[in-house]
Amino acid sequence: MKNKIKLSGFLINAGLLVSGALLFSLGFPNFIYDWGFAPLAWVSLVPVLLLIRRLKWWSAPLWGAVYGYTAYSILNFWLATFNPVSFVLVPSIYAGWYFMLFLLLYLLDRSFPKFGWLAQLLLWAVFDIIRSRGFIGYPYGNLGYTQYNWKSLIAISDIFGVMGVMLLVAFPSFLLAGYLLELGVGSDPVKLINSEIKNKIKKKPPVKWLAAASIWIVLMISANIYGVISKVDYSESKTWRPALVQHNVNTWLSGIDAWREALDYLIEESDKALEQKPDAVIWSETSFVPAVEWHEKYRPERDRLDLIHKLKDYLKDKNIPFFIGNNDAVQDAGRRKDYNAVLLFDKDKIIQKYHKIHLVPFSEHFPYAKMFPWLMDYIESQDTPLYHAGDEFTVFSLDKWNGPRVSTLICFEDIFGDLAQNFTAEGAQVLVNLSNDSWSTSAVCAIQHQNMALFRAVENRRTFVRATTSGITCTIDPNGKVLGMLKPYTRDVLVMDVPVYTGRTTIYTKYGNWFDKFLLILIIPVLTAAVLLSIYRTALRRRNQKENQNNKRRTANYGRKKIRK
Repeated sequence: MKNKIKLSGFLINAGLLVSGALLFSLGFPNFIYDWGFAPLAWVSLVPVLLLIRRLKWWSAPLWGAVYGYTAYSILNFWLATFNPVSFVLVPSIYAGWYFMLFLLLYLLDRSFPKFGWLAQLLLWAVFDIIRSRGFIGYPYGNLGYTQYNWKSLIAISDIFGVMGVMLLVAFPSFLLAGYLLELGVGSDPVKLINSEIKNKIKKKPPVKWLAAASIWIVLMISANIYGVISKVDYSESKTWRPALVQHNVNTWLSGIDAWREALDYLIEESDKALEQKPDAVIWSETSFVPAVEWHEKYRPERDRLDLIHKLKDYLKDKNIPFFIGNNDAVQDAGRRKDYNAVLLFDKDKIIQKYHKIHLVPFSEHFPYAKMFPWLMDYIESQDTPLYHAGDEFTVFSLDKWNGPRVSTLICFEDIFGDLAQNFTAEGAQVLVNLSNDSWSTSAVCAIQHQNMALFRAVENRRTFVRATTSGITCTIDPNGKVLGMLKPYTRDVLVMDVPVYTGRTTIYTKYGNWFDKFLLILIIPVLTAAVLLSIYRTALRRRNQKENQNNKRRTANYGRKKIRK
């Protein structure tokens, strides 16, 4: 009988975990529907919170690790087409993150019986902030990004960043879970069919739940009102006409033949674009692979130098600027240093550069080679192009062509709000992203990427354009509206006028992630109180247990004395 109960409990826990992981991942662009089921995000965490109530303190982190691995394997299924190690590594990192998170969620649930759900919501937000920072920072999975299409809601990003949206999206999950747990559903979700629980649900909820729901509704209404009244009117703004080239050749690690083919396609698409009289032409990340200045100076490989000459011969009579993604290299103390770079060409001369600041961990940058030599050996065995990080928020000046000041974010740099904010604060009037997501054979990868990039336009109220190898190449206005887009995995060019809007400096641009810092400060007393309460209750429970044992001894001794008498 005990074994049946244990098995039943395990199956319920497993069901909650799997349903939670599915709801979470399906809210984003997913393997079923490319653009995602955004409404699922609003209730996606309910099974997780019900699960935590059912667990013991020692098992909570173990279940958390399984949930983290499962959820991110589903969310980032496309990593398998990039590198099998990445498909294992990223979910494994999140298994570690959720191992810690579930233990803390358990602590808050037990420490604050009445308002634990609210403390858990704060912790979830702080978790999203922390996991998006540093070497392995990875903002994928932030629930705020699921609402990319709700323009009046995401407008609050220009004050709070994406975390403001995330809190509004996560709130219903924590509120509903808290209410269900109070009804007694937490110990056994099957009790939802119990007549006693049904009767409780039919009754009017207690005032505290109605008040919490009312506060959320007011916040939602306020956010959407703000979104309507803060909408940018750029009808009087100057326009800029970039040509965004999508040549659909994955040049990453493909060799000289692929690079020749890529250059031919880039030239062909650029010629088509020039017929539409653009103000600038933008090629994607590492669209041209051989390091231009390095090979011109040191001439180590003739075939690469010939390719550079072909590129420059093409550019020498062009009267508009060309932005070209390139593997730049310089000599430093006798050693070659490589950078993932954007080069600005005036005819066949490089007049300005940007070196990528935030490199992709494990595939562009690995600073822990001495600590994990076996992993470094594997990375090098895959011919992974390891780069040095840049340190300057470059703003390209197009004054010569009567154009705007432009900053370029390379690849996944556009998923980090602080980078776009820094470029804008430095004076960028238009933000440009050069990406190569062509290594993934799934459009979902590119769509998830674009949906996060869209928030950078709203946060800073700047036009954002993306030139990608295979998608998604698009233009986004300061309100987060996609003005034009190319189909992924096609060869084409997008040429269109975009607004150069500079009429507003947003709170987010001015103060950056101030709201994130506020939440980080706020969680400190909450966790401190939870730990102290846990210590106090543990000590109190032990004291009571000791007193009970002493009382039993006294009772036993008293009984023995009476028998003797």
